[in-house]
Amino acid sequence: MSAHPEDRTTIDMFSSPRPGRPRSSPYDRAQQSRFNKRSQRMRDKHAGLHRVEVKLPADVLARVDEICEELGLSRSEVMDAALKQWLHL
Repeated sequence: MSAHPEDRTTIDMFSSPRPGRPRSSPYDRAQQSRFNKRSQRMRDKHAGLHRVEVKLPADVLARVDEICEELGLSRSEVMDAALKQWLHL
């Protein structure tokens, strides 16, 4: 019987006890990051959001960041509002 590195139920079966304070998670940072990203993708999917990658010129992005600071919003919120206005949604 072998243990898969992402196995959450038998992680303690194959590990030796260590002295000192127990770790808050039995997984290394890379695996925790993968779990968190997967969870975030699932939350976004259930919220009806889709991921889009866009390349913008530096001056456009700088202006977007200025507007974000003025309005106290995130980049995605500002771009969402701008696109909705432009598309008349």
